[in-house]
Amino acid sequence: GEIAFIGETGSVLDHFQKAGYPCNANFNPADHYIFTLAIRPGQEEACRERAQHMVEFYKESETYKSMMKQLESNSEDNPDVDFSLKPVQSSLATQVVENLKRSMKNVIRNPAYIRSRVMQSIIVGLLMGLAYFNTLNDQHVAQNKSGAIFNLIVYFTFGNVVIQTMSIPGELHIVKREYQTGMYSTLPYFTSKILAEIPYLLGLALITMAVCYFMIGFRCDFVAFLTTVVGIAGISWCGTGLGWFLSTWTGDAAIAGALTAPIIMPLFLFGGLYQSEESTPVYFEPVKYISWFRYGFNMLMINEFRGLKNITCQADSPADCSLHTGDDVLRYFAIKDDVWWPHLPALVLIGGFLCLFAWSCLVCRLRRR
Repeated sequence: GEIAFIGETGSVLDHFQKAGYPCNANFNPADHYIFTLAIRPGQEEACRERAQHMVEFYKESETYKSMMKQLESNSEDNPDVDFSLKPVQSSLATQVVENLKRSMKNVIRNPAYIRSRVMQSIIVGLLMGLAYFNTLNDQHVAQNKSGAIFNLIVYFTFGNVVIQTMSIPGELHIVKREYQTGMYSTLPYFTSKILAEIPYLLGLALITMAVCYFMIGFRCDFVAFLTTVVGIAGISWCGTGLGWFLSTWTGDAAIAGALTAPIIMPLFLFGGLYQSEESTPVYFEPVKYISWFRYGFNMLMINEFRGLKNITCQADSPADCSLHTGDDVLRYFAIKDDVWWPHLPALVLIGGFLCLFAWSCLVCRLRRR
């Protein structure tokens, strides 16, 4: 953390030559400076002695003495100004903005990442649309549309978990170095991560649903369509939070990936499709209430079926026609709520708590020396 040279660019070569480390002809000066000051594996002792010699030589140089005289002169002329070299951290807002700018620049420099996620959303939308193409409101509607809804929930959960378990471990060493040097704290960094991810959550949900929503035959209503997009974005938010939590908790993408399935499986089982809410064992009740699969499934099912009339029946026997309205479908899945909107805050809160846990793990990890 000491200074080996500060001065004009043109005087660096002469300074290194006077110190006994001249740069050879036809050799990159910048590489010469790095090799002279770097600590090389296997030569640590000699490299440290050389670097310390450069630091001491600079302190004895005319360049250093001239700079110190200028600082002393400035200090005498401006007694109210503190010229001491104290680390000063910028404001919280500035740290968030600068971290966000860097995140945006990384995205711009890697347009293939955006294209791949957009193409993935379009392909999944087409697959879902073709698999459940033109689903009719008949006696099979409960199975078909509930299956489409739940498969969308599963895709947006796992898709975001997998991506985010790899995002933080890849940049953790950089974040740790910059955090420990005082460039920024953990809260601005993590806040910028959240802000940078919001366009993906909303945009990719909108793209996927724009492709498959009307192909499947969901309710032909613009408000219902927007509600579905928002619900899918909320599910993506929860998956993103879990991915960040696992990545900051473990610090390793492979370990985080291995833990994903065991953690998600209980939440998946009590999501409302594979087991009725009324059949949940009492010892698994707490799991049910923290499962975003359940809240997302209930929200989208209510949005699709509440108030739906005239479910048709082609069966010969009236006894085979158990579903006549959308309310019958909701009763079949033991969904008792009349409106969908209370489930959206639950999704936001679950994702928020996962992000809070992720940030706490990040703080603990970065404070380790």
